[in-house]
Amino acid sequence: MYPVASGTTICGTVWPFKAQPDISRVEEDLSTVQRQLKALKLDMDDLWDRFSRLSGKLAKRAAREDTPATDSSPGEEPDVLANGSSSPTFSRLTPRQKAIQIQIMHRRLGNGGST
Repeated sequence: MYPVASGTTICGTVWPFKAQPDISRVEEDLSTVQRQLKALKLDMDDLWDRFSRLSGKLAKRAAREDTPATDSSPGEEPDVLANGSSSPTFSRLTPRQKAIQIQIMHRRLGNGGST
């Protein structure tokens, strides 16, 4: 065999570079990064699920507020606010609640307030 200086052999053969003693540190760093990536993926999946549930709830709420209340009789006109717009929340009130709300709005207008 050939005479070999210490630190220049890998598996008993001559290699021009010194053996890398930090391979185990690199492997540990790689496994740490892989664990962190897996945790981030789980967090993103959880965030996406929360977002989709929340957006679904908001869409249902918007659809519910856009549809007129079913308790009003077909001959009645929808209630119109002082500024001329009809409020979906206002249309879901009972007749007594609507009357009280109209009185409150008239008082506000009479006092110089806005709706």
